[in-house]
Amino acid sequence: MLVKHEKEWGDKVRICGISIDKDAPTVVKHVKAKGWEKVEHFHRGGSSASEDFGASGVPHVALVDTHGKIVFIGHPMSTNLEENIQSLLQGKPIGGKEDGKGD
Repeated sequence: MLVKHEKEWGDKVRICGISIDKDAPTVVKHVKAKGWEKVEHFHRGGSSASEDFGASGVPHVALVDTHGKIVFIGHPMSTNLEENIQSLLQGKPIGGKEDGKGD
């Protein structure tokens, strides 16, 4: 999505990955192998990131609107991320809010 919408989205959209891999070098290897260099990646290490975002499985997504409000938390296949990002950039609400987050 970031490559496809690079000109349109510019610096208005950030995708950040929080890895559950064993160590940071494994994250780097995985990112390079998948060609995910446009995504910002973080290694959760000993942090509580999984609990903070209610992640109970992989993959897990949290969408944050332009005001910093979490508007979706859940599995990325349960929503249309690309469409939702477009809507959020236009200041529109999104649908498909899993886990009761949003409005």
